[in-house]
This record gives sequence, C-alpha cells and structure tokens, in this order.
Amino acid sequence: MSNPITLTKSDALPDFLQHAFKLIDAKEFEKLESLFADDFTMLFAHYTLHGFKQGIGFVAAFDRRLPKYQHVMGEIFVGENLTTFDGVLKVWMPDGSVIETPFWDKIEVDPATGKITTMYALFSIAAIPEDYWKDLKPEDFA
Repeated sequence: MSNPITLTKSDALPDFLQHAFKLIDAKEFEKLESLFADDFTMLFAHYTLHGFKQGIGFVAAFDRRLPKYQHVMGEIFVGENLTTFDGVLKVWMPDGSVIETPFWDKIEVDPATGKITTMYALFSIAAIPEDYWKDLKPEDFA
C-alpha cells in the first residue's frame, strides 16, 4: 500500500515547472526534453500520448495553431513529487472573440530522477473550434 501524499496550497508552481511553462509559452518545445522521463505518458484532453516525442509533439502542434492563448492559473497544490493546478484556458480568435474553458493539470515526477513521468492536462478541447485540432492524430507524432 502506498503512503498518502500531502498537498500544500502554493502561490506558485515549483521552479522546474515555471521553467517548463516559460519554454512552452515561448514555443521552445524541443528544449523541454531533458525534463521528461523516457517512459513519459501524457493525458491531453481526450488523448493518451506516450513518450516525449508524441506527447509534446502533439501539444506543440496544437499550441502552434492557436492564434493567441493564455493559461490563467487558479489554485496550485504541491506535494512530494506531485503538483496539481487548475485554471482557465483563454484563446483569442481571429474575429476578436475570446473562448474560455477550464483546465485541470496533474504532474507526477519520478523521485529518483526528478523527471516528469505523467502529466494530465484535462480540458474540453471541444470548446476550441475543430479547425484547430480535428486533423491532429497522435500517431503522426510517434
């Protein structure tokens, strides 16, 4: 039986995740690889993605299609080798409208290596117009 994990509310993400999100915001996805375990798994919206190339490759392709977006952070909770947070994804569309959809993330880290093993990025991808994601297929990034 595993020990329970205690989560503590935090005002900020752990330093290594702040660094990761700066790279994501700058669309410098290739610089992220050293932060992820070889057996990394990502659950992104309704997709299950395996390995860095498929997981981050898929997310990068999706992110690059969005005209402009921002993650507005909500509550952040940090525990030993685990971080969870929620917020709202805001996407500015070419017509000037803004789409908002809530998200929930959970990031698990291997205690031996400090690398991300599992990431859950849950949100309603259907809130974003299909033209931005419908033809993306995980197998294209394997």
